[in-house]
Amino acid sequence: MRISMRSAAGLAAATLAALTLGTGSANATTASTNWNLPGGDVFQVNAWHCGTYVNACSWTTSTKLLGSSPYNASWIRNKASLEAHGISASLTISSSPSAGISWTSKSLGSVTWTNTNNWEADFSGLMTPGWTTVYVSTQSCGSAKVNSSISVSEKCVYAGAA
Repeated sequence: MRISMRSAAGLAAATLAALTLGTGSANATTASTNWNLPGGDVFQVNAWHCGTYVNACSWTTSTKLLGSSPYNASWIRNKASLEAHGISASLTISSSPSAGISWTSKSLGSVTWTNTNNWEADFSGLMTPGWTTVYVSTQSCGSAKVNSSISVSEKCVYAGAA
């Protein structure tokens, strides 16, 4: 996604207003894509995080098998990669206890969860950027073994400034 100078100025003004007013999430950054599977089902990967924040930013990611052929996958996985951008940016992440968190650096962490015999793997939490963070981004990647003949390799979407 490219941001024009007008959009960047508007975003800066909205961010300043949110910080001045002390409000939480005023808008959101999202990404979602569907892939058609043999048999008519749809494989969907979604990413969402707050657009502006004061102290913390909520996030949600999901991988879904939509349809009825079959209703549930043998296993379905979602991996969220959350990143803080800026000079010496840092990040802490909270998520549900069933998800595992791993760190690549102090500004990039990943949360992964695999669900069995279900149609979705989704979770959410809070990311708390350090004070030098300019913006945050969320990448959501999903994969699945739908049945013995259909597997879905990792597919990803990205929510954040490019």
